[in-house]
This record gives sequence, structure tokens and C-alpha cells, in this order.
Amino acid sequence: MNLNSKYFDMIRTAREEKRAQMVEDGSRCDWPECLKSGDYPAPAGPQANARRHFCYDHVREYNRSYNYFEGMSQAEAESFRRAAQTGHRPTWSMGTRRARGSKVEDWQFQDPLEIMGEAGFNEVNAEQRAAAGSKVTSGQKRALDVMELSETASGDDVRKKFKILVKQYHPDANGGDRTHEDKLQSVIQAHDYLKASGFC
Repeated sequence: MNLNSKYFDMIRTAREEKRAQMVEDGSRCDWPECLKSGDYPAPAGPQANARRHFCYDHVREYNRSYNYFEGMSQAEAESFRRAAQTGHRPTWSMGTRRARGSKVEDWQFQDPLEIMGEAGFNEVNAEQRAAAGSKVTSGQKRALDVMELSETASGDDVRKKFKILVKQYHPDANGGDRTHEDKLQSVIQAHDYLKASGFC
């Protein structure tokens, strides 16, 4: 870096020139009855871009007593605080089924080979499947049989039964006995299949 560069000199002297110009302009401290020069800017209010200039002693006092929320109602101040937690940027709910309340579920298409699966486009629960007359796929039937559930089971039923079966077959719950380990693996695979196919 060249310290004698014209760009470096301009950056370095700009602040000094501005401060010298403020003193020459005769800007005084905005504090009542203060005759010192106002070298230190402070915000005039939350919505205004204007600045007030104070001397060193008064800018410290002004900053201590400054209230950003002055003039706002309690609801406006609380709304601002909540928005400030995310940097005043929009947020969305997390998860894979965010569009559940939208019209996406109403849209259906024919997929006889089940290439797309049910999870991506047509997420419906067991009651809607039964009312529409649509059948559970053969893979889902096998998975439900492994989990000892009927075809009319809902997603909540699958989740509850999965927890029960994992607790029942897990080696830690059986004193380290691994005789049910194969059954545990098949229950986990069945649950994963049902979850991937959009059943639960």
C-alpha cells in the first residue's frame, strides 16, 4: 500500500476537513445555553434523518436520555422489538408441509405407476383417501401390516404405533437382548417408507 497515494490522502483528510469546516461554520452545541462547538452529531429522532450537534459533555448526556420509542404506542414498540429479532426481514414457518393449508392439496394428477409418489403433490390424510375412494398402495399395505395397523389408520396412528413398537423391540428395553433386532429394523423401515410416501 502506497501511503502517498492520492486516494489515501483524500480519505485521510476528508474527516479533518469536514470537522474544520464545522468549526468555521460556527455550528454550536444544540444544548440550551451551551456556547461550545457542536462537534458530535446525534440522531434527532427515530424517523428523521436529521442530526443534532452537541459538545462532548452534552452528547453523552443526550445519548443516555435518548429514547428511540418515544412517541410510539406500546403496541408499535412491541411490534418493532419482535421484528428486530429477525432483522426486520420476513420469516416463514419451517418444515416440509408448509403449503398444507393452500390449494396445492386440491390439485391431483394421474400417476398409475406411482413414479411421483404421493408425498410431493397429493398429500391427503386417511379420511380424505377413504372418502375419495382411493386405495392404499401395495407398498403401504405391507408397511402397515409390519406395523400391525389397518389401511384406515391415520398419520397420527402410525406415529403412535411406531413409538410403541420401537420401545417394545429395542434391545435397551429388553435388557440387551438382541433377539427382536430384526423386527425392530423392519418396523423402522416400514415407518420410513410410510413417511417417505406421504402417509404420515
